[in-house]
Amino acid sequence: MNIIKINIAFSALLLLATASCSPDSKKPTDAANKHAQWVNSLSDTLTAVRQEMSDNIMLIASLDSSINRLSSHFTKTSNPKLVENYIITNDFVNYDTESNTGLIARITESNEFELIATLRGGSFNQIMVSDAQSAVKSSVVNYDKALNYKIGSTNIVAFKDAKSDSIGRLISDNEDANLKLKFINNSTSQAVSLSAKQKAMISRTWQYYNAIREKERLERQSLLLTEKAKILETRINQ
Repeated sequence: MNIIKINIAFSALLLLATASCSPDSKKPTDAANKHAQWVNSLSDTLTAVRQEMSDNIMLIASLDSSINRLSSHFTKTSNPKLVENYIITNDFVNYDTESNTGLIARITESNEFELIATLRGGSFNQIMVSDAQSAVKSSVVNYDKALNYKIGSTNIVAFKDAKSDSIGRLISDNEDANLKLKFINNSTSQAVSLSAKQKAMISRTWQYYNAIREKERLERQSLLLTEKAKILETRINQ
């Protein structure tokens, strides 16, 4: 009987030992490990966010330098025949869009890149700029006496959208190439070569506009990254 009692007591001790090593007893340790992994993951993300913020600061400073350098080549002016003021290169302030077939660029008061195309003795509602390798077409702007209007036999059309941006980029990237400007009206078209002076002013206008736009994008992104960093710091310190 004593042996039986000893066996029963030993069995009870084994049960207690097993219980102490059961999955339930490991839960606090598992939870702590998972929490540590979560904190480490947040810390890695915070490090990446801070690095991106630092990169943005450097890029914004570089863009600021470019904008300041380019700004001396531009004038904010107004034309009594137009609705709003605009920014244009100094050498085209007095450019007569009513008399010169061709293409120029400017930045509107609402910070849009705008192309002004002029064709004497013809009609058009779309343009295309091309070099030997590529071509970009504008959107179609139908005659509306606002963006597409006529003065005598001269047709003047203003283009300002993503496709106009693409034309500006093409000219800026290929300023030294022989670029053709095609005036399109349904199935008919008429082409001229862009002069070196026109290419240079459009290229410079695009670069100025794009630098301003990119700086604004990075500044907005930096604000979002700052808020993200604050949230991550709060969660890590909880």
